[in-house]
Amino acid sequence: MGASIAGKRKEFNKKRPECRKSNCMDTLPRSLQYGEELAVPARNLLFGHGEPPAAKPIYYLVAGLVKTEYRLREGRFSLWIAPDSLFGLVEPLAECSRLCTATAMERTILYRWDLEGFFTAAGVSWELGLAAATGLTRELRILNAEFGERLGLSSGSER
Repeated sequence: MGASIAGKRKEFNKKRPECRKSNCMDTLPRSLQYGEELAVPARNLLFGHGEPPAAKPIYYLVAGLVKTEYRLREGRFSLWIAPDSLFGLVEPLAECSRLCTATAMERTILYRWDLEGFFTAAGVSWELGLAAATGLTRELRILNAEFGERLGLSSGSER
């Protein structure tokens, strides 16, 4: 069928000058366990707004770039997810449908979990727990600033 993940990592490294010598994709961080690795092509939809969370709804971005886009009455609001970030955690925790659309903007390597696997991994890895807390607070801060400004609750200069 398709190439193995190891083969995809080697191909990914060839396209990234910063990885040619260091083989930065040869091993995953040790905090990534109890889930599965996933390689996706550029412009691949990971999940759409309003969809129920999939069987493995929580993602960690190993390499690549992901855009999350929130629908608003007057348009859309985008958040860009950089490597070493977690996303897709809010909806499974809130037991609701997806609040945004997530798209891989370039060839991307992800690690994903179901809720139980994520809790198990976070329970044995303080790094993953920290990444989850950091990711959730980052997203909340950005959304609060954006919507607070739009609603006139804060000015753009307040922090």
